[in-house]
Formats: sequence, C-alpha cells, structure tokens
Amino acid sequence: MGTAAVAILGTGTMGEALLAGSLDGGLAADEVWVTSRTQKRVDDLVATYGVHGTTDNVEAASTARIVVLAVPPSHVSEVIAEVAGHLSDGAVVVSLADAVALADIEDLLPAGVAAVRAMPSLTAQVGHGLTLVTTGDTCTDEQAETVTALLGLSGEVIHVDEDRQAALSPLSSGGPAYFLYVADAMVEAGAMRGIPRDLARRLVTQAMAGSAAWLRDSSEDAAVLRAEVTAPGGAGIRRIAELDRHAVRAAFVTALTRPV
Repeated sequence: MGTAAVAILGTGTMGEALLAGSLDGGLAADEVWVTSRTQKRVDDLVATYGVHGTTDNVEAASTARIVVLAVPPSHVSEVIAEVAGHLSDGAVVVSLADAVALADIEDLLPAGVAAVRAMPSLTAQVGHGLTLVTTGDTCTDEQAETVTALLGLSGEVIHVDEDRQAALSPLSSGGPAYFLYVADAMVEAGAMRGIPRDLARRLVTQAMAGSAAWLRDSSEDAAVLRAEVTAPGGAGIRRIAELDRHAVRAAFVTALTRPV
C-alpha cells in the first residue's frame, strides 16, 4: 500500500468490515479516514480502530489517494457530487454500490480521477473476504494494483468484467448468508437431539471450515468429495436423500439463479 491514504465514506456494515479486515491485514490506522452521518458513529469508529474520523466527506476525501464509497446505491451520485471538486489528481474512487455502473460513476468524476467498482463480502472483517473488482477505462495499471493491494489485505480479490458482477455476487458477497443459513439449521438440529448449542456450533463451525479447506485444496468437484463422506447405505447418504426429498438442492439452485 505504500503511503497512500484511504478514505471510507459512509462507514456502515460493509465499510466497517472492509476497514477491520484491512487494518488487521496491515493497513496503518493513521493513514485512514472514515466518515458517517452521525458524530456518535464517527466517535465509535475512531475509538475502536484508531483511525481519523469526521462527518465531513470532503474533509476525508480531499486527503485520500483511494476514496471508498461505502454508501447505498441511491446516495452514490450525491456523495460524488459533494466531493468531486476536492479529489486529488490521480485519486481512485472505489464504489461498493451494487448495480451502479462504472460509466455512470466516471461521468461524475473530474479528469485525472479514476473509478473502480468493487463488491466485497462481510467476511472481510475476519480476513477471509472475497472482493469482485472491475476497473474503469481511465484506471491505470498502477492505480489498479494499489486498489487490489488495499482490498487484498482483507481477503481474496478477483478481477471480473462488469457484466459478470451481478451473476457472481450471489456466490461471493452473498455466499456467506447461505452457509450461515445451513449452519443455523444444523445447530438447531443438534439442539433437537439434545446437544448444547455451544457444542453444536463448535462442531458445525469446524465441519464447515474443514470442508472449505478440503474443497479448496482438492481438484475434485464438490459432488465427488461429498460422495466420499456419504458411504452407500450409510446414515449420511440417507440424510442426503431426505434433503433431496425436500428439494433442498433444487431450492438453492433456484434461489441463486432466479432474478430478484
């Protein structure tokens, strides 16, 4: 990252996740500005992370080489209009807003300021994020590398064409929700069988972590690995059959592919 300053404008849930993961990954707190609409929220962030904070987006953005827009899509144009005239030449604006096109962002920025569209996941806060990144036409290789280095502090970065962002985000930024949905069901199933929830959570957490590591390190498809766990005629395969009877797999595929 070098000495490039970072401003995170609108540090809500996603912005804070990125902040926490980046700081844990080595970003210097004194190089970071955060903003929020309320002074209390700013004070809480400053106290927790040791960064600079303000309710003034212009104050934060004017010092930064990377300006992260962690605001809702409906506020993107408003915030850019607020800070555009104060951005440093060569700065990069990184939008985390879903469905706001790069071209629309670039149209609002002054010459000499590049744009990047990024879709991180909340797991960035624990250093295991996955961020989809699309660079704008005016973004130089050096600027792209700087942004990638920042986002890479909190997890993996994958560069994709902009038209693939919508198709991939249910598996990346949205993915943790589905695993947590399953984890919640498994913990409840354990509780129904008399297992204390804290123990069930420990078992489920390790099973998920181990499965993820196994899938990551193996060249086999997930279905092949799953078959290794569920021996013919065993309890595991019968439970999978019960899930299939309730169309759980089909429901997942439908939920992740149907337009919303």
